Amino acid sequence: MVPPQLPGNTFITPPLQQLLLPDGFRFQHGQTIAPFTIAYETFGELNEERSNAILVCHALSASAHVAGKYDAGDEKAGWWDGLVGYGKGIDLAKYFVLCVNIPGSCFGTTSPSSVNPGTGRRYGSQYPVVTIEDMIHAEKRVVDHLGIERLLAVAGGSLGGMQVLMWAVCYPGMVGSLIAMAAGAAVPVQGIAWHIIGRKIIEADAAFKGGDYYDEPHQLRGLEVARMVGHMTYLSTRALQMKFGRRRRGTTRQFEIDSYFEYQGRKFAGTYDANSYVRVQAAMDEMDLAEQYGSLEAAFAEFRSPALLISFDTDWLFPVSDVEKVEDAMKTNGIDVTHRRLSSPNGHDTFLIDYELITPPVTEFLARP
Repeated sequence: MVPPQLPGNTFITPPLQQLLLPDGFRFQHGQTIAPFTIAYETFGELNEERSNAILVCHALSASAHVAGKYDAGDEKAGWWDGLVGYGKGIDLAKYFVLCVNIPGSCFGTTSPSSVNPGTGRRYGSQYPVVTIEDMIHAEKRVVDHLGIERLLAVAGGSLGGMQVLMWAVCYPGMVGSLIAMAAGAAVPVQGIAWHIIGRKIIEADAAFKGGDYYDEPHQLRGLEVARMVGHMTYLSTRALQMKFGRRRRGTTRQFEIDSYFEYQGRKFAGTYDANSYVRVQAAMDEMDLAEQYGSLEAAFAEFRSPALLISFDTDWLFPVSDVEKVEDAMKTNGIDVTHRRLSSPNGHDTFLIDYELITPPVTEFLARP
């Protein structure tokens, strides 16, 4: 049944769902949180054979709310609404889409800001270190819960794309195909450098208190500034020049780029949690498939399904050359891999902006027999 359609070519989606694990969730580094709740959302209808399921993996600051609106009055639709929907690139008339809020994130899954029932206080600094493997193991718990034995595809961009690659490594038999955008097998050193600077800014904020700051009545300035630093990695030089240049704000001496970063920082810190930012971003930096498995060829040794890789010429967080490393390793292993190199001025964020670019290759790839 197609849900009510809304202006802007979106739709009404079911509310967030939760999977409660009474015995808890064990993190890769050994700690267990019990009980543990995993939040997820579903879109479209799962067919009788349970063969039309696509798992979408979300990026750092996103949530399980991929597409649609909970209510017609919502200001914005889900974060990938331009690609996922009825008649769109990932067509909900054909596919059942699932997205799981990853461990560490603050949008429904038990996180650092959740209350520890054993202490009555938020987990804060006591929340475990998170890895990409933890994220996909949590996603698999929901996939298993829904009775899905094999996913038609796993798709995502940025951190979501890194999860997609980890799915191919850890659960190759469950992945019918993969779609990874703006993502590589490891964050390049320049990206790690900017990430570290951002996390150190958070940690240097006296109000952060080592992660136990939840009694503070105001949002953290450190998180605001860290987001400004992180935002730089999503933009390209061309985008910065086109959007801002050296223009000033009104009759003031403030640069437009300064005003933009202040706005983005305040907005982000008002909805996201600093402990989540530190842990989820650090997990992104720690993943390195070549280092973990000896080589990329060894990492993908068991994966045999088709793959679609999409890179963008102005993305310097995951340059085209880094995506080519994944492509070369897959080709060496005989994997049917397609790498689409797309041109856009929008840098790393192209996968969230230029739907007219990313939709055709996704539609074509999913239509293959």
